[in-house]
Amino acid sequence: MKNKITILLLLISTISFAQKTKKVKENAGYGKAKFYVLKSDGVTKHGEYKITSYTPPFRNVVLGNYSNGKREGIWTEKYDQSGSQIRMQGNYENNIKVGIWKYYNSKGKLLQEFNFDKNEFVTNSECETENEYEVETDGVIESMRLTCPPTRIGGLQIFTKDLYRQITKKSPFEINSSGRTTINIDETVSFFVSKEGDIENIKYSGKEDNEELSKVIEDYLTENNDNWISGKLNNEKVKAKITIPIRIRMMY
Repeated sequence: MKNKITILLLLISTISFAQKTKKVKENAGYGKAKFYVLKSDGVTKHGEYKITSYTPPFRNVVLGNYSNGKREGIWTEKYDQSGSQIRMQGNYENNIKVGIWKYYNSKGKLLQEFNFDKNEFVTNSECETENEYEVETDGVIESMRLTCPPTRIGGLQIFTKDLYRQITKKSPFEINSSGRTTINIDETVSFFVSKEGDIENIKYSGKEDNEELSKVIEDYLTENNDNWISGKLNNEKVKAKITIPIRIRMMY
């Protein structure tokens, strides 16, 4: 009898939950988002959330759950080219990243593991380099090898890809005689990451030729000023410079 009551309560709970939410579909950049919202306000996400790619093989490129409008539990994001390779994966609690998150490149290589509970890298492939970086100390800049360069959680490769996407999406470009948009950029953007992990001294080499594009880049960097970890030299934080090549050639 007790088991029957438990099953009945579970059925009532499930039916009640279904009545409280409704399914929503909308475009989400590189795929179609499907999720549930509370019927009470028609806005608050609650339940499974996924984005399916627009193109075949129509795989889920984002998969997770919401609880009363907040991300909860394990979330997975995949590369939108195929939806088969994981880009990042980890857990949320009350809409905050917790524990160890893993980040991969498009070929499946692990780039980073970041512990959000301790605010530190477990592993970081960007530290495995012999490159020199400009470091500012008391107003003096000198080039040197670092124990670990300034890094963004998720990896500079992913950050650069997202920057490229923003450039092609928002920047004004020339339209040729055939009515096609052409993009031909070969410049660099540089900035310092302070000891506190803030972006400073943004400089785009093509600013004089295209101020509108320069503004798009500067706005993007300003909006994405979070999740940067300062460079380190012998375990001491340093203010160091990052230079990102902006090379885009497209016609569409």
